[in-house]
Amino acid sequence: MTPAQTITALALAALRNDAKGLEVLLVDLDDDEVRNACGVALLNLCNGFRQIVPPKDWHEVIAEMQALAAEHAQEA
Repeated sequence: MTPAQTITALALAALRNDAKGLEVLLVDLDDDEVRNACGVALLNLCNGFRQIVPPKDWHEVIAEMQALAAEHAQEA
């Protein structure tokens, strides 16, 4: 994966609250401190947004991230 694809995939996994997907992606990061910090930061950020964004809009956020992931896949 390119760095852009990795970042997008991490964000999408966090938005979906996909702990297993996030774990798989984080394992591929080189540094333990970076890996742990990224995982915690992404989940905390998304959980905070999840509290204030209505479910209908949350699904729209996920759809937009999926579209971005598709763009990155085509660029690679």
